Amino acid sequence: MPLLAEVTTVSEREIRFGGVRYGFSVGHGPTSLSALTSKLESLDADRFVIVADTGLPQQQIDEIAQRVGEVAPTVVLPVLADEKAKTLDVVNFLAEQLIPTGVTRQSVVIALGGGLVGNMAGLLSALVFRGIRLVHLPTTLLAMSDSVLSLKQAVNSTVGKNHLGTFHPPAFVWNHLDFLRTLPADEIRSALCEMIKNVLGIVPDRYAEVAARLRADARYTPEDIAWFIDLCVDAKSAVMRDDPHERGDALILEYGHTIGHAAELLTGGELRHGYAIGLGMLAAARISRELGLLTEEEAAAHRELLTLNGAPRELPAGVTVEAVLRIIALDNKRGYVKGTAGTRDLILLEGLGRPHRPNGVQITQVPEAIVRLGIESISGEVA
Repeated sequence: MPLLAEVTTVSEREIRFGGVRYGFSVGHGPTSLSALTSKLESLDADRFVIVADTGLPQQQIDEIAQRVGEVAPTVVLPVLADEKAKTLDVVNFLAEQLIPTGVTRQSVVIALGGGLVGNMAGLLSALVFRGIRLVHLPTTLLAMSDSVLSLKQAVNSTVGKNHLGTFHPPAFVWNHLDFLRTLPADEIRSALCEMIKNVLGIVPDRYAEVAARLRADARYTPEDIAWFIDLCVDAKSAVMRDDPHERGDALILEYGHTIGHAAELLTGGELRHGYAIGLGMLAAARISRELGLLTEEEAAAHRELLTLNGAPRELPAGVTVEAVLRIIALDNKRGYVKGTAGTRDLILLEGLGRPHRPNGVQITQVPEAIVRLGIESISGEVA
């Protein structure tokens, strides 16, 4: 990714999910961090606790800690950004370090890192004293364009992803694009898979624009990145405005996640989240074709955008169809509709931008044999 221009800019908008409102800023350049300091001062916090990704450059962590420390006493809690560390045990370990520092109900937790750190810090802030304030300072494009655009805070159980969590809104989100200077190309491509999900499931009218901007080499300008983030804000706001807990219209945000999460879990997080979701969408499109819900052209549109993005179209070696089937049997979307033996609950499309709604609910109970066909279509086997 090329170096970001030295031009300084900060744009701000308000996110509204139900009765929750919070500021969402996107900026880069020196003034962006100065404006962040002013925003933190407005919280009138007695203390800040930065939960920081250990994978970040120490200089970056120190710079943020110094700026935050100018506002109020600040402590940094390092945490490993790894799917295996995204557990209640780690959240409890963080709490054991946080509480003795003197935090109160007037304190603020700052999540400095990607989506994994954001979820751990988010759940930590939701649980300490039954809820203290949270600020997201995301350092990855996936976090900026997806995970911070949600009220969900969750960690993994020993048998599946995001089984343990709650809803806890941030006080605000500050997206400092300079953090993306050294982000690997795979991280950019992975993040844009979630944006592609938004296009396919919510705003297909943006399809041609997105197809024209996507680059397999992931070399984008700051303006491109800001454009992608803005599209994601628009799409997620459209379905979450009246569904903040993502149980109705916003369920489409889980498109591709049932099979994708299983693949991600089976690789221990080595398969990047966005890549996993892209694969899950390809499998879902194959299933929808089998059920007569999508045309061949609509299913092909999934592969086209993912190909333009340079994303993988097959499961990693060693991830078997049987293992994926076993994991999705424990998916966290079970229970929206009464279970039917021999089926799996999936979110499917019946056209680009049109979720399938049997009985008015965005959950389709698919016979396991057809689910198997969908998984086989991304496993390298003939389906």
